[in-house]
Amino acid sequence: MDGTALLRELFTPDEYDAVRRHADHLGVTVIEYVRRSAAERALERMHLAEAIETQALHLGKLSIPQVERARCRDGASSSPALDRFLDALAHPSDGT
Repeated sequence: MDGTALLRELFTPDEYDAVRRHADHLGVTVIEYVRRSAAERALERMHLAEAIETQALHLGKLSIPQVERARCRDGASSSPALDRFLDALAHPSDGT
């Protein structure tokens, strides 16, 4: 047995054949191909997570864009609760 029994259960026959062809093309066993592919994907995810964290650190606190508030016909605000919410976003208090 070549150790691919589990892989044959995980993949459909067509998927396994495609993986086997890729492995043959690279001159490695199917198991080695799957190991390398999994390791590459793990590294890609790790680098992506690091990039996102680094970007978040560089961005710091995100600014809230200005919002045009709709007015009713009488000139009053259409929603006092929405106005308070937008004001709180635009001018956050320091922990209070």
